Amino acid sequence: MSSEITHAGLPAGTLAVAPNWRREVRDTLVLTAPIAAALLAEMGMGVIDYSMSGHLDPLKHPGALAAAGLGLQWLFTPMFWGMGVITATGAIGAQAHGGRDPETVSESMRQGFLMATVLSIPIMAIAAAGLVLLPLVNGDPEVVRRVREIVFWGLPWIPLVYWFTVVRNFVTVMQRPMIVSICAVAGLPVSFLSNYVFMYGNWGAPEMGVAAVGLTGVIVALLHLAIIVVYVQHVPELRRYRIFARLLHFDGKMMVELFRVGIPIGMAYLFETGLFFTITVLMGVLSTEALTAHNAVLNVCAVTFMIPYALSQAATVRVGYAVGAGQPEAARRAGYVAVWLGMGWMMLAAATMLIAPTFLTWIYMDLSVPANASAAQLAASLFVIAAIFQIVDGTQVTTQGALRGLKDTTMPMVICGLGYWVFGLGSGAIMGFWMGFGAKGLWWGLAVGLAVSATLLFLRWRRLSGRLIA
Repeated sequence: MSSEITHAGLPAGTLAVAPNWRREVRDTLVLTAPIAAALLAEMGMGVIDYSMSGHLDPLKHPGALAAAGLGLQWLFTPMFWGMGVITATGAIGAQAHGGRDPETVSESMRQGFLMATVLSIPIMAIAAAGLVLLPLVNGDPEVVRRVREIVFWGLPWIPLVYWFTVVRNFVTVMQRPMIVSICAVAGLPVSFLSNYVFMYGNWGAPEMGVAAVGLTGVIVALLHLAIIVVYVQHVPELRRYRIFARLLHFDGKMMVELFRVGIPIGMAYLFETGLFFTITVLMGVLSTEALTAHNAVLNVCAVTFMIPYALSQAATVRVGYAVGAGQPEAARRAGYVAVWLGMGWMMLAAATMLIAPTFLTWIYMDLSVPANASAAQLAASLFVIAAIFQIVDGTQVTTQGALRGLKDTTMPMVICGLGYWVFGLGSGAIMGFWMGFGAKGLWWGLAVGLAVSATLLFLRWRRLSGRLIA
């Protein structure tokens, strides 16, 4: 393929193969830090949504936190499948960058925009059409009504996030992820102000209640996309790749490769997010209090998960670059570093959940309100279970990232489907309903599913990375 970009146009030092373990730890952390900061800031917006919803007057807005959690997951679960597919742009781009093939880097991103646009249409349709089933799984009419409002306000969020994901993958491949952090941090005050104005009806705006979280997501997504596009166009080294040129041009070969790599990634994402979504739906079957407690604990878990998730993205880039550069030992080292760092972080997260469950619960609901007493007590007990599966959750996501760097996506998809849905949901349903453990039983099922997946994924990484240097 002829290149429109000379090698001299490639940013010097954007990536380098680390010569030893210490250097790999440093390089991985340097790449991970801005990604993690961005993800944490994005999750900070979720914390704002959940906490502001949870602190609405429970008499005027009954079930607000329950509806916020279910509504956002109703959007995110199908959305994450598409985001997983689009992650292929990062995997393909990283190997192309390591192999000094800038035109393939550019074309993978251009086709990524086209793929993102096409994917967003059925995903929005699924999210909206699926609402007809909501009353069948949730008997609280107030929660059902509010979830529907959140989803309809939030539908434009999906294509905006998809387009942003493509550009985010590009700047990550080019090892310039700091702009992603800037986007996310800039979104925090906007998220708070939007909820303050529309959720609570301040400054003359209509009081939308919990439905405002859908509108807020759209506003923040627009801001993120605008900032990162301006940045890429402003930086000469990135502008040379012309990723926004010929966006309507269809490259069948590249599109097939993107879907070949991306669909298994998307399915793996869907298996995990789908499991958490299904557990969330089942919590609503148990009671609104169980759903409220579950949403509070799950949001904290989502925050702690962002660090290994960032390490996973860094692992894909580090491993993929080393493979493309013909350095198999460096690729293996990069994957292991990401996995060990992820496990170490999750140990700290687990300790925090065990030490301060009451404080963490207070963030999401007013503990002095008698109406919140039952949900608060249940949330504190769920934090103990959540602490136990933190380490395996970190292990499974970082290992998936390392395997993506090898373009190994099909078998991890199968492993995740088996672990999450057979062992996870199966054991959770048995313990939660048949054995009568309720919400706690469903969360123990999550722990089982994540443990099985983490073990099998790690064994696969050890085998495939060992083959690299054999």
